[in-house]
Amino acid sequence: MRFINTIGFILLSVLLGCSSNKTDGSIKRFELLSSEITGVHFQNTINSNDSINIMNYEYLYNGGGVGVLDVNNDGLKDLIFTGSQQNNALYLNQGNLQFKDISQQAGIEMPNAWSTGVSVIDINADGLDDLYIGVGGMGNKSNHPNKLFINQGDNTFKEMAEEYGLADMGETIQSVFFDYDKDGDLDVYLLTGGGFERSAIIARPINTEGQSRNTDRLYRNEGNDALGHPVFKNVSAEAGIQIEGFGLGVAILDANQDSWPDVYVSNDYLSRDLLYINNQDGTFTDNGSDYLKHTSHFSMGNDVGDINNDGLVDIVTVDMLPEDNERRKLMSGAGGYDLFYIAVDRGYNYQYMRNMLQVNHGDNGFSEVGQMAGIDKTDWSWAPLLADFDNDGFQDLYITNGFGKDITDMDFVKFRQDAVQKYSDRSKFNSILADSLKVRPAISLPNYMYRNNQNLSFTNEVSDWGLDYNSVSSGAVYVDLDGDGDLEIVVSNIDDEAFIFNNRTNELDSLNANYIRVKLKGPAGNAKGLGAEIDLKQSTGRQKRWHQVVRGFQSSVEEIGHFGLGNLQSVEELKVTWPDGKVSRLSNVSANQIVEVNYVGAKEEAKKPTETKTIFTKAELIEFTHIESDFSDFKTQPLLLHGFSQQGPSLAVADVNNDGLDDVFVGGAYGQSGAVFIQNEQSQFLKTEIKSEYFEDLGAIFFDADNDNDLDLYVTSGGSERYHGHNAYQDRLYFNDGQGNFELNETALPNMTSSTSTVTAADFDMDGDLDLFVGGRVKPGDYPNIPTSYLLVNEGGRFTDETDSRAVGLRNIGMVTSAVWSDLNGDELPDLLLAGESMPLSIYLNETGQLKNITANAGLAQTHGMWNSLKTADFDNDGDLDILAGNIGLNTPYKASVDQPFELHFSDFDHNGTVDPIFSSFENGKAVPFTSLDQLTKQLPVLKKKIFHYRDYAKATTEQLLQIAGGVEYSTLKCETLATSFIENLGNGQFKISELPIEIQVAPTYGLLVGDLNSDGLLDIIAVGSNYDTEVMYGRYDASIGTVLINKGGNQFEALPFAKSGFAIKGDAKALSRLELANGESALLIAQTNGQLISYTYANSHTQKIRANSSEVKAKLKLKNGQQRLVEFTWGGAYLSQDSRTIVLNQTISEVEFYDAHGRPTRQLELE
Repeated sequence: MRFINTIGFILLSVLLGCSSNKTDGSIKRFELLSSEITGVHFQNTINSNDSINIMNYEYLYNGGGVGVLDVNNDGLKDLIFTGSQQNNALYLNQGNLQFKDISQQAGIEMPNAWSTGVSVIDINADGLDDLYIGVGGMGNKSNHPNKLFINQGDNTFKEMAEEYGLADMGETIQSVFFDYDKDGDLDVYLLTGGGFERSAIIARPINTEGQSRNTDRLYRNEGNDALGHPVFKNVSAEAGIQIEGFGLGVAILDANQDSWPDVYVSNDYLSRDLLYINNQDGTFTDNGSDYLKHTSHFSMGNDVGDINNDGLVDIVTVDMLPEDNERRKLMSGAGGYDLFYIAVDRGYNYQYMRNMLQVNHGDNGFSEVGQMAGIDKTDWSWAPLLADFDNDGFQDLYITNGFGKDITDMDFVKFRQDAVQKYSDRSKFNSILADSLKVRPAISLPNYMYRNNQNLSFTNEVSDWGLDYNSVSSGAVYVDLDGDGDLEIVVSNIDDEAFIFNNRTNELDSLNANYIRVKLKGPAGNAKGLGAEIDLKQSTGRQKRWHQVVRGFQSSVEEIGHFGLGNLQSVEELKVTWPDGKVSRLSNVSANQIVEVNYVGAKEEAKKPTETKTIFTKAELIEFTHIESDFSDFKTQPLLLHGFSQQGPSLAVADVNNDGLDDVFVGGAYGQSGAVFIQNEQSQFLKTEIKSEYFEDLGAIFFDADNDNDLDLYVTSGGSERYHGHNAYQDRLYFNDGQGNFELNETALPNMTSSTSTVTAADFDMDGDLDLFVGGRVKPGDYPNIPTSYLLVNEGGRFTDETDSRAVGLRNIGMVTSAVWSDLNGDELPDLLLAGESMPLSIYLNETGQLKNITANAGLAQTHGMWNSLKTADFDNDGDLDILAGNIGLNTPYKASVDQPFELHFSDFDHNGTVDPIFSSFENGKAVPFTSLDQLTKQLPVLKKKIFHYRDYAKATTEQLLQIAGGVEYSTLKCETLATSFIENLGNGQFKISELPIEIQVAPTYGLLVGDLNSDGLLDIIAVGSNYDTEVMYGRYDASIGTVLINKGGNQFEALPFAKSGFAIKGDAKALSRLELANGESALLIAQTNGQLISYTYANSHTQKIRANSSEVKAKLKLKNGQQRLVEFTWGGAYLSQDSRTIVLNQTISEVEFYDAHGRPTRQLELE
């Protein structure tokens, strides 16, 4: 290895900066350089007319690419721009950020072809950069194949695509070279995007046999020593590259950490994105639908990198969703629930129109977090580039956007549709359309620059960093043009000169902008070391890059791996893993230099076992699959954000036959019976069905309803498949014969026809038996009118509804999702804690059998949220109970705060006898309708006669819309917080709420469990949650695989990655319960909507397990460190869940004392 001294370049840059810029803090990070200074005048001008326009060629304004190369090996980075109707242009870097146009001399202009993507590659391993340029465009003919320009070493190139076997005529968008078969030379994948036809937006059967003109191609490098250069062969069919698509982005990555290169393809229109997994035998299999739960709809460019420095490759794709409310409303069309699921059923996967950030969780899968990260809306976008632009050690994200004509304006779309009907004469129609296109504006906006906040979120710094120039941009690259250790940005624009932004990070803060740049010198067949992995180990963690130059859209970035170091002066180790598995290492590398790593000297290293001991182990304990009906709430109420027919199943764990072993109830769906599973001494479970096909099982608990010393079964009847008030919503109570056999008692409960959710039991009136709270969830077909909740008092095994006399306001408290009885103030009386949709976290204080709402006094009045679950536990070992509250999370299209809540206004606006919900959000300080006009008019057809233009609706505030809708009185619900939260019990009836770590916010939290997982004397958290039953514009909440949070003390929690937890739930997870097995292991059960029951086991070493008696309600644990923890044994809680009544005691506990409902000690145990 050797070091390349860059002092000369740095000095030159500093001199240039000192001559033109202030360094007193007033300068911005980037400066747009004038073309008069740089000499780069390229602009990709598009000329349209009656026969060549956006209506007959939808890729007219896709734009061109940019490539970085070193034409003459002088160490200065040169630039090539590809032109659509313009000639390509090649600029030689003269130093001092000045360039010379050598396009004509070089022979790369391609005047008669529509150039697309450019791939920079030393294809013949002669040490010179060559160019492979795709050809597409309107009317592409057989005389327009792709072009391969071989560098002759004298600033000229020779076109040799035919000789190399690469004169492909398939309308290539981009090419990427990589060694897919690990034979030491570079093969090439060709991305295809041409041939648009109307079927591209119709959910027809997908062509997977390679017969479509829109199928990508794979060319294998066959070598050819006789010719002195390689020859390539199309091996697409035998390699399995057979699936059609409209490709706009391609990336090489290792998606499954097997050290073989995989291929990610982002496809436009309805065609799904593809993730070709390398089978290590020369073939690929598309596993995109397995690895990615949803993708962008109109996927354009993409990039891969490591946005959280965990060593796993992440993916970003871009789409078309505008950030601006008016533009978003103007381009939101009809869509529809039925059309969406027709496409899903035909294999198109779940696709939504927005940018996606897919974070790799290390279990052959990704979690999409773009909305939470704040990068989901960047308008009509093209090139995403992940790179460290501020040298702080984390990759930022630059995105180009814009389009030559705004043809997605729904008023224009409607005008065009009307013109088709009006003008049967095609020539007349074309003339009218051409005239209208002439006056259509361009979508000219600033590109986006997202600074990585180092916590799975980004902040748009486009203005503060000096990048806020309106443009219609397409391809872009990052490159250190002046050799000063920070990255410039070069952008190709339509109808405007290219941008060159000089990065002045070193001028702004040189002490905190250190860097290392890594240049690879690969083996003979791969001169640039493409496909290598570059790892930096540093005192603050690690960084990793996957070495590839093709990134973003139609472009090739510099071939040097760039790493920002912040204030670090060196790194502990630089490691390069070459494509063949050999490794080069360098220790204690100083900052602020280019390090060249040569393949010569790389060594074979024995692979160390990567298996680490995890907390949880997948198990197969109980076989049960929840099967939902195909009922859809959206057919009757199109404006819903989520449905109510897919909320289960429930889980209840208890010893139902008094044999000392935990047994389980799993709820069924509408049309499916639930079942009780009895555990035997071999930790096996015997199934008995609880016939209930007529009902939808929701909440369930085992409890002793009749005081006969066995546990009976209460099951709530929920869902929304029947109309409000139907007898299918009658809750059920099954009495236990003492042997675990259950029989329905039809007279034990009062008439209850509310669609209910949660049920929880406690002796709140202190008369020696267990009473019930049952939460009303929804009025089916009448959302969001408030359903009925019930407070049921036990009268000798029969229950009476005493809600109104015992708890003012409780009957219609809200749409309740979770409830738990818990003694929150330490007075030996169980209080009632509630959560629900558009409700605050609510506390009803027990005043000797009367319940009083003290929510406001407790400091929780401004906690309205989309809450799902509650769990109480003593997390800080101070002897009182804190609260976990599962919310919808932050990875949503909604934003909410106390000052700017997400609101729901509802009334019968059109006087047709049904309630109409209208959602509203704040944008730029104004409350505006959340839904699109077409969605709104499905619910309120009368608005078609009142709102004639999409633009009028796009400009309307919520208040204006409500007046237009009918001007009637309406009610309002709101959400002020969306974050899953920790609520600390401060004592004296006061509580303090704070957000839990970002990792748990990626999806809704439903199931919640607590336990000391690492035996440190502090309670940790296990959480699961998804929701697939959602509207189809923004889509499913599916990013979570479950979260394990380790309690670090001081009410601070830290997420445990999958590699350490071993815990991953990939379905629509809901209930979560703990049970103890006969073999001594503890187990988790996770119930999935419309899926299998999942089990995990975990060993509790050095523990004792003690089962609470039926009369015991709590225990006090003395810890060896002098602290004391309070533990309650609740009958139901979290989300539709009930846990084992065993307590697990580890080596941190010295003594445990149990208590009955009156606070009297029942027994005491001392531990060794």
